[in-house]
Amino acid sequence: MNPARLHFPLSILLLWAVICALSAVFCAAAVLNAAAASHPDAPIGQDTVYPTERLPPAAFELTAPLTGTLATASRGAKASRLDAVLAEIAFTAQSRQTDSLALAESLARRGDLRLVDRRVQVQVTIPADARGPVTAAVEQAGGTVTGGMADGTSHLLQAWLPLDALAPLAARPDVYYLRRAAGLSLFAETQENIHSEALPALNGPAWQASGRTGEGVRVGVIDGGFSGYRALLGSELPGQVDTANFVDEESAEAVDGTTHHGAAVAEIVHDIAPDARLFLAKIDTNVDLHEAAAWLIQQGVDVIVTSIGWYNLTPGDGTGSFADLVKTAQDAGVLWVTAAGNDRERHWGGLYADPDNDRYHNFSPTQEVNFFGPGNGNTYLIPSGLAVNIHVRWDDWLTVRADYDLYLLRWTGNAWETVASSSNPQSGQAGQTPTETIRFVTNGPPAAYGFVLYQHSGSPTQPINFEVFVPRFLRPSLTVAARSLPNLADAPDALTVAAVNAFNPYAHQSYSSEGPTNGPGGRASGGQAKPDLAAYTNVATASYGALDPFSGTSAAAPHVAGAAALVKQAYPQASPAEIRAFLQGRALDVGAAGRDTQTGVGRLWLGTPPANLVGSSMGVAAPRLSPGAPVTYTIRLVNSGGVTVTGRLVNPLPATLVLTGTPTVDGVAYKIGSDVLEWRGSLGPARPVTIVYTATLQSPKGGGPLRVVNGARLTDNEGRVYGLGVALNPLRVYLPAVVR
Repeated sequence: MNPARLHFPLSILLLWAVICALSAVFCAAAVLNAAAASHPDAPIGQDTVYPTERLPPAAFELTAPLTGTLATASRGAKASRLDAVLAEIAFTAQSRQTDSLALAESLARRGDLRLVDRRVQVQVTIPADARGPVTAAVEQAGGTVTGGMADGTSHLLQAWLPLDALAPLAARPDVYYLRRAAGLSLFAETQENIHSEALPALNGPAWQASGRTGEGVRVGVIDGGFSGYRALLGSELPGQVDTANFVDEESAEAVDGTTHHGAAVAEIVHDIAPDARLFLAKIDTNVDLHEAAAWLIQQGVDVIVTSIGWYNLTPGDGTGSFADLVKTAQDAGVLWVTAAGNDRERHWGGLYADPDNDRYHNFSPTQEVNFFGPGNGNTYLIPSGLAVNIHVRWDDWLTVRADYDLYLLRWTGNAWETVASSSNPQSGQAGQTPTETIRFVTNGPPAAYGFVLYQHSGSPTQPINFEVFVPRFLRPSLTVAARSLPNLADAPDALTVAAVNAFNPYAHQSYSSEGPTNGPGGRASGGQAKPDLAAYTNVATASYGALDPFSGTSAAAPHVAGAAALVKQAYPQASPAEIRAFLQGRALDVGAAGRDTQTGVGRLWLGTPPANLVGSSMGVAAPRLSPGAPVTYTIRLVNSGGVTVTGRLVNPLPATLVLTGTPTVDGVAYKIGSDVLEWRGSLGPARPVTIVYTATLQSPKGGGPLRVVNGARLTDNEGRVYGLGVALNPLRVYLPAVVR
């Protein structure tokens, strides 16, 4: 018998007694949480005031065993091929309890999983050559495979599985690991009573006045939803946009749904580049992201903007599937602009420490419980109904060395009780990751909450580096600003954007995630410089309304994407790297001198727009003349840009034109030494140059129609070439009559 087939069933037997005993309790908790649940993406406003209290010194460390139904759930053996939430669901679905599928469904809803007709959305890590047989197994079990992507040397399938099919699929030898689908996070903040527009802050009006409006440029917006976008067409958005929906089990029309966030992002791009063509792609997971990016590349977009991110999918060191995807886009000629994230004040990072050898990590020398509070020793009294997500990853991506578990605690008045936990396996099995995630909705009367990290296995002296994120929630009492970038923001080829206020003096926003990236494998040191640039937030949009400004790095990133569209129009041949260098090269420093880990090279500033000689022309007074007649040409050189340049005009006269008299430049005689009129001079904004000369038409050798095309080339000192020309005696075309 194949030992690989025995590993998972043995794990089930070891956990069976615990799971069966606790499943009813889990489901009861699920019902309570569902009753109190708010929208999972509902943000916690930084301006909201919560009451606080002082915890006793004993609450800072775990001097007594944890209480609560989950206190010891993760101390035993773990299912090596299922994340902790899916393991609970799988065991419950296959138990012999009454209504086991209903209980498993409650667990799935409590875990914030997408569920349709008792089929749950999952992601399955498999060998790169196993997609065919695993897809067949999913379909045979009554499920559906909806997408896939490369994930390092493995392959990741996105699928919908019946609840009672989770365990059998995980037992297959060609399946490495099953996990919850990795949903995105939005990077909007809520602020109050802020009204501003940032177009002048980046010098957008001058660029638009010079004719740089994004015309001919395509911008793709990838987001979790574009609710209300149809009502904005022709006003806050272009009259027409291209859309696609990559979210499983949703219709194409559902692009207009879920959240206003993407519509607000698109509005800002349109404000900056009103003539750019917009493509809106709705997604939910990392697999959806890959599909959306492939579609946008096929559409020939020049810029992609994402005001979203993920946690716990890569080490945070600029490697992995997100970095590979951004590199693919760049190689296709696409500049990828992404938000830095809003986690600077909701992040902790540091090395594992356990001075009292109780296996609980010390966030400080005297604090094992990182409770939520303002940072002055007090704790918030958190009401019911608030969604909290806690993500922790550590630097075990290259070599598995230890297994850690995550607990969410609530203070009862004299002790901590466990209300939620995450105990994914970290045993070295392919597909496992050094990560834990808790999703929970607070319930009961206002209380203090905190979290702890517990070492399930491993050496207590290993220098493990943790990164803990609590997005869109109240801040932990102990935080570390450095390395607070979510996944995707760390991609080396992405232009990662921090947030500054749209008001002068353009202050850095305290929540805006801070670099650098993690070092190799997720280490604390050796990372790369990020973010790259800062842009504007706290701006009004129609999507959120004038009284609810769009804030966060979500608002900052599309300002850069719109600016990139203007630059791309001005320099059509510019590569993504060249556009990036242009934007960073003109940025204005913010804060400490030089590049820093909060705002990169500084805030977005386009500077003076380049020359725009498109309005230059060549004309004649009478386009139809006979041989021997004089013809007067007028060349008008116009610079509607914002900077003075040196222009060079070269106008070789056709053989049928003989120059008569002396050309003039702005009324002043200008001598030439041949039949090639060449002029070089200064072209300033709103200071056109007019060149006039007269020539005589000559009959062409050999006779024939006298059709003369006179052309010239105008080049500016930045290398752009403009063609001018006019035809004499243009050819007339007569179409034969059609008799019916």
